[in-house]
Amino acid sequence: MNKKNSISEIILFSVLNLVMVVTGYFLFWQVFQRTQISAWYYLSISIIFAAILIFMVLVLRHLFIYINTEIKEKIDLQNSYFEQLNKTYEGTLKALTYALDFRDHETWGHSARVVGYAIAIGERMGLSQEDLQQLAWGGFLHDIGKIGVPDAILLKKARLEADEWDTIKRHPQMGHGIVNQISANLNFSQITSDIVLYHHEHYDGKGYPYGLKGEEIPLSARIFAVADALDAMTSDRPYRPGCSMEEAIMEIRSLAGRQFCPWSVKALLEIGLKELKRIQSQVLEMGDVTHIRERLIPLNFNRC
Repeated sequence: MNKKNSISEIILFSVLNLVMVVTGYFLFWQVFQRTQISAWYYLSISIIFAAILIFMVLVLRHLFIYINTEIKEKIDLQNSYFEQLNKTYEGTLKALTYALDFRDHETWGHSARVVGYAIAIGERMGLSQEDLQQLAWGGFLHDIGKIGVPDAILLKKARLEADEWDTIKRHPQMGHGIVNQISANLNFSQITSDIVLYHHEHYDGKGYPYGLKGEEIPLSARIFAVADALDAMTSDRPYRPGCSMEEAIMEIRSLAGRQFCPWSVKALLEIGLKELKRIQSQVLEMGDVTHIRERLIPLNFNRC
Protein backbone atom coordinates (compact mmCIF):
# COMPACT_ATOMS: atom_id res chain seq x y z
CA MET A 1 0.00 0.00 0.00
CA ASN A 2 1.34 3.43 -1.00
CA LYS A 3 1.57 5.56 2.12
CA LYS A 4 0.84 8.89 0.34
CA ASN A 5 -2.20 7.48 -1.46
CA SER A 6 -3.52 5.97 1.77
CA ILE A 7 -3.23 9.27 3.62
CA SER A 8 -4.91 11.14 0.75
CA GLU A 9 -7.78 8.66 0.71
CA ILE A 10 -8.28 8.95 4.45
CA ILE A 11 -8.34 12.77 4.23
CA LEU A 12 -10.85 12.64 1.35
CA PHE A 13 -13.10 10.22 3.19
CA SER A 14 -12.89 12.38 6.33
CA VAL A 15 -13.84 15.56 4.42
CA LEU A 16 -16.77 13.83 2.69
CA ASN A 17 -17.90 12.40 5.99
CA LEU A 18 -17.74 15.85 7.60
CA VAL A 19 -19.79 17.35 4.74
CA MET A 20 -22.41 14.63 5.10
CA VAL A 21 -22.61 15.09 8.87
CA VAL A 22 -23.07 18.88 8.55
CA THR A 23 -25.67 18.43 5.80
CA GLY A 24 -27.52 15.79 7.78
CA TYR A 25 -27.49 17.94 10.91
CA PHE A 26 -28.88 20.89 8.93
CA LEU A 27 -31.68 18.82 7.42
CA PHE A 28 -32.44 17.20 10.75
CA TRP A 29 -32.73 20.65 12.30
CA GLN A 30 -35.15 21.65 9.56
CA VAL A 31 -37.38 18.77 10.58
CA PHE A 32 -37.84 20.26 14.01
CA GLN A 33 -38.70 23.64 12.48
CA ARG A 34 -41.65 22.23 10.53
CA THR A 35 -44.99 21.16 11.83
CA GLN A 36 -45.78 18.99 8.83
CA ILE A 37 -43.27 16.69 7.09
CA SER A 38 -43.91 15.01 3.76
CA ALA A 39 -43.08 11.35 3.29
CA TRP A 40 -40.56 12.19 0.59
CA TYR A 41 -38.78 14.67 2.78
CA TYR A 42 -38.62 12.13 5.62
CA LEU A 43 -37.31 9.49 3.20
CA SER A 44 -34.65 11.90 1.90
CA ILE A 45 -33.40 12.57 5.42
CA SER A 46 -33.32 8.84 6.17
CA ILE A 47 -31.28 8.17 3.02
CA ILE A 48 -28.84 10.92 3.90
CA PHE A 49 -28.32 9.58 7.41
CA ALA A 50 -27.90 6.06 6.04
CA ALA A 51 -25.27 7.40 3.65
CA ILE A 52 -23.52 9.12 6.54
CA LEU A 53 -23.43 5.87 8.51
CA ILE A 54 -22.09 3.96 5.49
CA PHE A 55 -19.38 6.57 4.95
CA MET A 56 -18.44 6.39 8.63
CA VAL A 57 -18.14 2.61 8.44
CA LEU A 58 -16.04 2.85 5.27
CA VAL A 59 -13.76 5.46 6.80
CA LEU A 60 -13.29 3.44 9.99
CA ARG A 61 -12.69 0.24 8.03
CA HIS A 62 -10.19 1.93 5.75
CA LEU A 63 -8.44 3.52 8.73
CA PHE A 64 -8.34 0.17 10.55
CA ILE A 65 -6.79 -1.57 7.52
CA TYR A 66 -4.25 1.21 7.09
CA ILE A 67 -3.20 1.15 10.76
CA ASN A 68 -2.91 -2.66 10.75
CA THR A 69 -0.76 -2.52 7.61
CA GLU A 70 1.47 0.12 9.15
CA ILE A 71 1.85 -1.90 12.35
CA LYS A 72 2.69 -5.06 10.40
CA GLU A 73 5.31 -3.24 8.34
CA LYS A 74 6.91 -1.80 11.45
CA ILE A 75 6.90 -5.17 13.21
CA ASP A 76 8.48 -6.85 10.17
CA LEU A 77 11.13 -4.15 10.03
CA GLN A 78 11.78 -4.47 13.76
CA ASN A 79 12.09 -8.26 13.49
CA SER A 80 14.55 -7.81 10.65
CA TYR A 81 16.68 -5.52 12.81
CA PHE A 82 16.47 -7.98 15.72
CA GLU A 83 17.56 -10.81 13.45
CA GLN A 84 20.58 -8.83 12.28
CA LEU A 85 21.41 -7.91 15.87
CA ASN A 86 21.07 -11.52 16.99
CA LYS A 87 23.46 -12.67 14.27
CA THR A 88 25.97 -10.02 15.31
CA TYR A 89 25.50 -10.98 18.96
CA GLU A 90 26.00 -14.67 18.27
CA GLY A 91 28.94 -14.08 15.94
CA THR A 92 30.73 -11.90 18.48
CA LEU A 93 30.34 -14.44 21.26
CA LYS A 94 31.45 -17.30 19.04
CA ALA A 95 34.50 -15.32 17.96
CA LEU A 96 35.49 -14.87 21.60
CA THR A 97 35.11 -18.58 22.37
CA TYR A 98 37.10 -19.50 19.26
CA ALA A 99 39.85 -17.06 20.27
CA LEU A 100 40.16 -18.67 23.69
CA ASP A 101 40.02 -22.14 22.15
CA PHE A 102 42.94 -21.36 19.81
CA ARG A 103 44.91 -19.97 22.75
CA ASP A 104 44.34 -22.92 25.07
CA HIS A 105 42.43 -25.87 23.63
CA GLU A 106 41.89 -27.48 27.04
CA THR A 107 40.07 -24.34 28.21
CA TRP A 108 37.37 -24.94 25.60
CA GLY A 109 36.91 -28.60 26.53
CA HIS A 110 36.64 -27.56 30.17
CA SER A 111 34.13 -24.83 29.32
CA ALA A 112 32.00 -27.18 27.23
CA ARG A 113 31.75 -29.75 30.00
CA VAL A 114 31.04 -27.13 32.64
CA VAL A 115 28.25 -25.68 30.50
CA GLY A 116 26.64 -29.11 30.34
CA TYR A 117 26.81 -29.53 34.13
CA ALA A 118 25.63 -25.97 34.80
CA ILE A 119 22.60 -26.26 32.51
CA ALA A 120 21.59 -29.52 34.18
CA ILE A 121 21.86 -27.88 37.63
CA GLY A 122 19.97 -24.79 36.43
CA GLU A 123 17.14 -26.94 35.06
CA ARG A 124 16.86 -28.68 38.43
CA MET A 125 16.65 -25.29 40.14
CA GLY A 126 13.86 -24.10 37.84
CA LEU A 127 15.67 -21.52 35.71
CA SER A 128 13.83 -20.31 32.62
CA GLN A 129 14.97 -21.23 29.11
CA GLU A 130 16.24 -17.71 28.58
CA ASP A 131 18.26 -17.84 31.81
CA LEU A 132 19.65 -21.25 30.86
CA GLN A 133 20.85 -19.88 27.52
CA GLN A 134 22.58 -16.98 29.24
CA LEU A 135 24.00 -19.39 31.81
CA ALA A 136 25.48 -21.38 28.93
CA TRP A 137 27.07 -18.32 27.33
CA GLY A 138 28.47 -17.32 30.70
CA GLY A 139 29.98 -20.79 30.83
CA PHE A 140 31.58 -20.53 27.43
CA LEU A 141 33.03 -17.10 28.31
CA HIS A 142 33.84 -17.56 31.99
CA ASP A 143 37.58 -17.95 31.36
CA ILE A 144 37.81 -15.37 28.57
CA GLY A 145 39.96 -13.21 30.86
CA LYS A 146 42.73 -15.80 30.53
CA ILE A 147 43.46 -14.23 27.14
CA GLY A 148 45.25 -11.57 29.19
CA VAL A 149 47.37 -14.10 31.13
CA PRO A 150 50.94 -14.62 29.78
CA ASP A 151 51.61 -17.95 28.08
CA ALA A 152 54.42 -18.70 30.51
CA ILE A 153 51.85 -18.81 33.30
CA LEU A 154 48.74 -20.05 31.49
CA LEU A 155 50.51 -22.97 29.79
CA LYS A 156 52.93 -23.81 32.61
CA LYS A 157 53.12 -27.55 33.24
CA ALA A 158 54.25 -27.32 36.87
CA ARG A 159 52.48 -25.85 39.88
CA LEU A 160 52.24 -22.07 39.89
CA GLU A 161 54.26 -19.83 42.17
CA ALA A 162 52.44 -17.40 44.47
CA ASP A 163 52.91 -14.40 42.18
CA GLU A 164 51.87 -16.45 39.15
CA TRP A 165 48.76 -17.56 41.00
CA ASP A 166 47.96 -13.92 41.78
CA THR A 167 48.10 -13.20 38.04
CA ILE A 168 45.72 -16.07 37.31
CA LYS A 169 43.32 -14.80 39.99
CA ARG A 170 42.91 -11.55 38.07
CA HIS A 171 41.30 -13.29 35.07
CA PRO A 172 37.68 -12.86 36.30
CA GLN A 173 38.09 -9.09 36.35
CA MET A 174 39.86 -9.05 33.00
CA GLY A 175 37.10 -11.23 31.53
CA HIS A 176 34.44 -9.00 33.03
CA GLY A 177 36.05 -6.01 31.35
CA ILE A 178 35.93 -7.79 28.00
CA VAL A 179 32.29 -8.77 28.47
CA ASN A 180 31.35 -5.23 29.47
CA GLN A 181 32.74 -3.92 26.20
CA ILE A 182 30.31 -6.24 24.41
CA SER A 183 27.50 -5.37 26.80
CA ALA A 184 27.80 -1.65 26.02
CA ASN A 185 26.60 -2.31 22.45
CA LEU A 186 24.74 -5.62 22.57
CA ASN A 187 22.84 -5.49 25.87
CA PHE A 188 24.67 -8.48 27.36
CA SER A 189 22.72 -10.39 29.97
CA GLN A 190 23.57 -9.73 33.63
CA ILE A 191 23.61 -13.50 34.18
CA THR A 192 26.49 -13.94 31.75
CA SER A 193 28.39 -10.99 33.20
CA ASP A 194 27.94 -12.27 36.77
CA ILE A 195 29.32 -15.69 35.91
CA VAL A 196 32.44 -14.24 34.33
CA LEU A 197 33.15 -12.00 37.34
CA TYR A 198 32.03 -14.12 40.31
CA HIS A 199 32.55 -17.77 39.37
CA HIS A 200 35.48 -18.12 41.82
CA GLU A 201 33.66 -16.62 44.81
CA HIS A 202 33.04 -19.04 47.70
CA TYR A 203 29.84 -19.37 49.73
CA ASP A 204 31.80 -18.78 52.98
CA GLY A 205 33.40 -15.58 51.65
CA LYS A 206 36.89 -17.02 51.10
CA GLY A 207 36.89 -16.87 47.31
CA TYR A 208 38.07 -14.20 44.90
CA PRO A 209 38.13 -11.54 43.51
CA TYR A 210 35.89 -9.77 46.09
CA GLY A 211 35.32 -12.28 48.87
CA LEU A 212 31.52 -12.19 48.53
CA LYS A 213 29.57 -14.41 50.90
CA GLY A 214 26.37 -16.48 50.70
CA GLU A 215 23.61 -14.95 48.64
CA GLU A 216 25.70 -11.86 47.96
CA ILE A 217 27.00 -14.06 45.16
CA PRO A 218 24.52 -14.10 42.21
CA LEU A 219 22.70 -17.41 41.80
CA SER A 220 24.11 -18.00 38.31
CA ALA A 221 27.67 -17.74 39.67
CA ARG A 222 26.85 -20.07 42.58
CA ILE A 223 25.49 -22.65 40.16
CA PHE A 224 28.47 -22.28 37.91
CA ALA A 225 30.97 -22.61 40.77
CA VAL A 226 29.66 -26.11 41.50
CA ALA A 227 29.80 -27.14 37.84
CA ASP A 228 33.27 -25.62 37.44
CA ALA A 229 34.64 -27.46 40.47
CA LEU A 230 33.15 -30.77 39.34
CA ASP A 231 34.99 -30.61 36.03
CA ALA A 232 38.21 -29.32 37.59
CA MET A 233 38.28 -32.26 40.01
CA THR A 234 37.59 -34.88 37.34
CA SER A 235 40.05 -33.48 34.77
CA ASP A 236 43.71 -34.42 34.51
CA ARG A 237 46.25 -31.69 35.16
CA PRO A 238 50.00 -31.76 34.41
CA TYR A 239 50.69 -31.83 38.15
CA ARG A 240 47.97 -34.33 39.20
CA PRO A 241 45.50 -36.84 37.72
CA GLY A 242 41.76 -36.24 37.83
CA CYS A 243 39.65 -38.08 40.39
CA SER A 244 36.56 -40.15 39.63
CA MET A 245 33.12 -38.59 39.28
CA GLU A 246 32.02 -40.36 42.48
CA GLU A 247 34.91 -38.89 44.45
CA ALA A 248 34.31 -35.42 43.06
CA ILE A 249 30.64 -35.50 44.00
CA MET A 250 31.48 -36.63 47.55
CA GLU A 251 34.01 -33.82 47.89
CA ILE A 252 31.55 -31.20 46.64
CA ARG A 253 28.86 -32.48 48.96
CA SER A 254 31.27 -32.18 51.91
CA LEU A 255 31.92 -28.54 50.99
CA ALA A 256 28.24 -27.52 50.72
CA GLY A 257 27.64 -24.42 52.84
CA ARG A 258 31.33 -23.61 52.87
CA GLN A 259 32.81 -23.35 49.39
CA PHE A 260 29.56 -24.06 47.55
CA CYS A 261 25.93 -22.95 47.70
CA PRO A 262 24.00 -25.78 49.43
CA TRP A 263 21.01 -25.44 47.09
CA SER A 264 23.21 -25.77 44.02
CA VAL A 265 24.91 -28.82 45.54
CA LYS A 266 21.50 -30.33 46.30
CA ALA A 267 20.49 -29.87 42.65
CA LEU A 268 23.75 -31.50 41.52
CA LEU A 269 23.08 -34.55 43.70
CA GLU A 270 19.53 -34.83 42.32
CA ILE A 271 20.86 -35.01 38.75
CA GLY A 272 22.56 -38.29 39.57
CA LEU A 273 25.85 -39.92 38.71
CA LYS A 274 24.65 -41.53 35.47
CA GLU A 275 23.52 -38.26 33.89
CA LEU A 276 26.65 -36.39 34.98
CA LYS A 277 28.83 -39.07 33.40
CA ARG A 278 26.79 -38.83 30.21
CA ILE A 279 27.44 -35.09 30.02
CA GLN A 280 31.14 -35.68 30.62
CA SER A 281 31.44 -38.36 27.95
CA GLN A 282 29.45 -36.30 25.44
CA VAL A 283 32.29 -33.79 25.20
CA LEU A 284 35.06 -36.38 25.26
CA GLU A 285 33.51 -38.52 22.52
CA MET A 286 32.55 -35.76 20.08
CA GLY A 287 35.89 -33.97 20.11
CA ASP A 288 35.00 -31.35 17.48
CA VAL A 289 34.37 -28.14 19.42
CA THR A 290 32.08 -26.73 16.72
CA HIS A 291 29.59 -29.57 17.08
CA ILE A 292 29.94 -29.54 20.84
CA ARG A 293 29.05 -25.87 20.93
CA GLU A 294 26.00 -26.28 18.74
CA ARG A 295 24.75 -29.30 20.63
CA LEU A 296 25.14 -27.96 24.13
CA ILE A 297 23.37 -24.66 23.47
CA PRO A 298 20.69 -24.11 20.84
CA LEU A 299 21.01 -20.38 20.23
CA ASN A 300 17.89 -18.28 20.39
CA PHE A 301 18.18 -14.56 21.00
CA ASN A 302 14.57 -13.61 20.10
CA ARG A 303 14.05 -12.29 23.63
CA CYS A 304 14.47 -8.70 22.50
